[in-house]
Amino acid sequence: MRGIWVPAGLSGLVIAKKLEQRFGLLGFARMVKLVELVAELSAPDAAPSAVVAWGDFILALGCNQEAAGEFLTYCEHARVLDRGDEEGRLRLTLLGELAGLLAPPAAALPAGPVGPVLFTTDKQWSRWFIDEWNCPAYLANDPVTRALYRRWCATNVTVDEVEAASELALKASEAPMPAILHDHLKTVRETKIKRARQ
Repeated sequence: MRGIWVPAGLSGLVIAKKLEQRFGLLGFARMVKLVELVAELSAPDAAPSAVVAWGDFILALGCNQEAAGEFLTYCEHARVLDRGDEEGRLRLTLLGELAGLLAPPAAALPAGPVGPVLFTTDKQWSRWFIDEWNCPAYLANDPVTRALYRRWCATNVTVDEVEAASELALKASEAPMPAILHDHLKTVRETKIKRARQ
């Protein structure tokens, strides 16, 4: 059985926020149960993948087959899970942030300097939105969106600021897409300036 690396701020993962927004706290709990199940059933040196009977999976998640199917479909669309069928049993392979929870802590820690991440090209922002937010490539690479990224680079927008803007967007029930986040960045920066003046 392999271990799970639980980072501080587990609920701050993009997938955790998405699942909580879609399914409530039950979605977050089922995410943890899913990772535990795969960790328990997969080999320590192998890919984070496990084969489990549907009944065992439903029992582990504490739900019915319909709710389990909806949860798995959502995770697949968020690109943190690959689901397959193996001799009538369910094959679950963790991807992205969920797979990172099964990586050893040293491998999961970000390399490089600690501090705000500041991108210098629109390509870096595009790659970040695709990788971290599962933003569709056509939207992340749209010419209007790329112009926003170049503006962010010119004004030294950090990843932390964009994440803070995404929290404002989610509170306003808006999708955290670049154009929407751009509107919320103004609020984030004004708040930072007000705090600095106090």
